[in-house]
Amino acid sequence: MIWEHWLLTPQRVAVDLQRAVAVVADLHLGYDRVRRRGGEAIPMPSVADELIPLAHVVHQHAVREIVVAGDLFEDGRHARAEMEEQLLAWATEHGVHWRVVPGNHDRGLANSRLEVVARISIDDWHIVHGDGPATLDGKIIQGHEHPCLRLRPGVEGPCYLLSDAQVILPAYSANAAGVNVLTQPRWRRHRVAVIAGDTVLDFGPLGDLSGR
Repeated sequence: MIWEHWLLTPQRVAVDLQRAVAVVADLHLGYDRVRRRGGEAIPMPSVADELIPLAHVVHQHAVREIVVAGDLFEDGRHARAEMEEQLLAWATEHGVHWRVVPGNHDRGLANSRLEVVARISIDDWHIVHGDGPATLDGKIIQGHEHPCLRLRPGVEGPCYLLSDAQVILPAYSANAAGVNVLTQPRWRRHRVAVIAGDTVLDFGPLGDLSGR
């Protein structure tokens, strides 16, 4: 699905095809490591395993830069050096450059080997995480909210929220519990684009959805 000049992919990544830039939010890498520290016996996939959907987008659309709209890590203080090494190796393998706008989970990135910046602008779109006050003029692409549409038990999917001045990305991480957009009146005027398998479906304005 295209929104303005952004391609909204079923891999939960927005792509500016003209500039070969992909924007992704809420990867929460290391989520499994944090849980294992708490005593849970769960598998610990490699960073490359977790980035398989993103790799598909990179190669399908000839992406050369990846911008992270916050929460690259589940906890930026734990095993960060190891994960950064894997991220940089992955970037070299796939021919891309990482830029990161830190989110509230990305603690301790001051000395990161990745390029970390407070915000990034692409044309009149400002890329932020979304956990701070909205003080920027222009249009915003953000993460943080983890939007998900739940129509009834068993019928749900992550979604993009869209308006003339805002794109809210779904969480890239499947471990990030989604916020049901139907319970949030503040988004009534946004359009809902729901990920359904290998496609993205425009469900129209959220405020009208219950009546339809």
